Amino acid sequence: MTQPQPAQAQQALQFQCPQCGGEMIFDVTAAGLKCKYCKHTMAVPVPPGAKGAEEIPLREGYQRAPRGLGVATTSFNCRECGATVSVAPNERTASCTYCASHSVVQTQTDPNHIQPETLIPFRVAREKAVDSFKGWLAGLWFRPSNLKTMAQLEQVYGVYVPYWTFDANVHSQWTADRGWHYYETETYQTVENGETVTRERQVQHTRWESAWGQRQDHYDDELVCASKGLPEELSNSFATFDTTHLMAYAPGYLAGWRAESYAIDLPAAWTKAQSSIQAKQQSKCSGDVGGDTQRALQVQNTFSNETFKHVLLPVYVAAYRYKDKPYRFLVNGQTGEVRGEAPYSWVKITLAILAVIAVIVLLVVLFGGERESAQRALESGAHLSALV
Repeated sequence: MTQPQPAQAQQALQFQCPQCGGEMIFDVTAAGLKCKYCKHTMAVPVPPGAKGAEEIPLREGYQRAPRGLGVATTSFNCRECGATVSVAPNERTASCTYCASHSVVQTQTDPNHIQPETLIPFRVAREKAVDSFKGWLAGLWFRPSNLKTMAQLEQVYGVYVPYWTFDANVHSQWTADRGWHYYETETYQTVENGETVTRERQVQHTRWESAWGQRQDHYDDELVCASKGLPEELSNSFATFDTTHLMAYAPGYLAGWRAESYAIDLPAAWTKAQSSIQAKQQSKCSGDVGGDTQRALQVQNTFSNETFKHVLLPVYVAAYRYKDKPYRFLVNGQTGEVRGEAPYSWVKITLAILAVIAVIVLLVVLFGGERESAQRALESGAHLSALV
């Protein structure tokens, strides 16, 4: 297999074509490096000693983890959303990848950042991501008519988004009150046809008893997004990243692509992961209580064998601004899953409400013959539109 000729620059690799000397970038279709000029392709070279998806012990791993990206980059920091995105050395950006703000400044990549250990390369071509973006825009209801113009399709970027993954064993001890329903027949009096009569009914009661137990669970690749550029509710909505396909990190995968440096560091990410795991343990222990109902559930968790990986996951981002507010559209670069944000057009919503009211009024007039009812419907519609 022919290997590319790396040019050393500040301990970072730039990939040159062995045939023509041109710049090589990672190509999704070729699943490897491809020359921008002569179209020669080759596999991404794996650095010596790369171990793949090795779990790093949480306690001492922070000190021994490798640093930097290992590829030549220029970094830009957004003063609005806080993201720091690395681009190719010859690429210049005038707006933020994540929020389309123009308040970006060139900065130095922190050489002390933990190097990603693994990544999932892009599997979805940019053209497919753009088609998904077009389809998503076309399917939106009650959105501003000029949204398609505002969301420029040429500004769909492929970005490697930083994540932390955590493994852990969790031993949980729980106590609770377990309740069992039972029914008793009670008599009551009521008035029927002007007479007082006695009736029977079944009344539910609950018998409570103390309950306790324990369980052992293992968590594998609990994901925590380390980006500041993506809103947490949007980044967490991705459900289809398959981390069983993580590959050993190699700088060649970043050639020609953007990558964000993590803004949430390891200790803060572990706090988030613990909170998420504890919530899941609470739910699991609740399922162990049994009975017809429960109360006063208390769970005590003990973590052990905690490990982490720093990974990069592929996401296409289209960021645009509408009335000076940022909105984002995302495509999972591994699976093609779509997520997005878009503003509502309250003018269109108001017109739709008025149209519905007009139909109701017409039906009342035609079939009810009550002009007063129609007038009341119109007044209610006007009030509703004013509220909107």
